[in-house]
Amino acid sequence: MNVSSRHFRLQSGFTLLEILVVLVIATFMFTLIPPLFSGALPGVKLKGAARDLAVVLRDTRSQAIISNTEQTLHLDMETQVYRIGSGKPALLPDGINITIQPHAAETGLDTTQQSLSFFPDGSSSGGQIILQGENRSYRLDVDWLTGNIRIEEISIDAS
Repeated sequence: MNVSSRHFRLQSGFTLLEILVVLVIATFMFTLIPPLFSGALPGVKLKGAARDLAVVLRDTRSQAIISNTEQTLHLDMETQVYRIGSGKPALLPDGINITIQPHAAETGLDTTQQSLSFFPDGSSSGGQIILQGENRSYRLDVDWLTGNIRIEEISIDAS
């Protein structure tokens, strides 16, 4: 019995070749699986962009209340960039179209540059921001009276 248990101890464990094979297989799995997930979940990028923009809108409202000054979120429709005031710009992901419908009808403005303002009392200029992807879209409603932001998924009819 002593000889067989000693023989077992000498052969337990993995060889360097076995460990390398496992690492190569794991590397292939990590490089192949993420593209499969992104292809299977096309709406994740759009939903994430809508949530990110809602967070920025809420932050803009909070800054207006805390600083007791008007704060403005600027949106550039051509470059897909948005920023608070003169702050750091953020870029929407590729493949997402953005449109904005201000609450108050404003004429004579450049349609590529839009903005939403938040006031010290928490109210806003109001409006709707629509983020549209291939088969889905999300509408961010900014209430003019309260400044509250609501996200709603909009189905697109394939007609």
